[in-house]
Amino acid sequence: MKKATLLLLVFCMLLTLAGCGKPEEAPTTALPETTFAVDGYALQITADSSFREDTGGSFDLQITNDKSYVSIMAYNYADLPEGTTARDVFDVQNNELLSKRDAVEEVEEVTTLELSHCQAMEALYIAERDGVKNYYDTFLLDFPESQVMAWVLVTATPSYATSHRDHWTRIVFSLTPTR
Repeated sequence: MKKATLLLLVFCMLLTLAGCGKPEEAPTTALPETTFAVDGYALQITADSSFREDTGGSFDLQITNDKSYVSIMAYNYADLPEGTTARDVFDVQNNELLSKRDAVEEVEEVTTLELSHCQAMEALYIAERDGVKNYYDTFLLDFPESQVMAWVLVTATPSYATSHRDHWTRIVFSLTPTR
């Protein structure tokens, strides 16, 4: 009888320990998407529904999921000084941003991309502001056919940035003209 009880006890312990493993992960489902208009410009950007508009800043549009910010400054070609190139806008905006940061490091130098709907540039920096370290991923999306371009800044902490960069790049590259 004691042997049977001992075996039953060992069996129950094994069942209990088997259930203490890593819990099954919930299946990942895509969140619904939300489209945001860039006021005053014929541009829109699409992000998952974890993002919401963040008002009150100096950007034409800023959206956030509280872990990262996607900020957009748009330009109509007609409003830029004659001869201004997309690279000029990119450099001026990046220099303005980085001049207000400390301990700036270039993580990835400027790369140019030909996307199906635009020409793009990207550079990645890490820097500090008010003692807080952030990644600053900067983009310039140029839409020559629509005569508009946009400088886009994605800001995130390093811990969030390292695992979510593909996510925000998809959001940035969803920026498109509406006409």
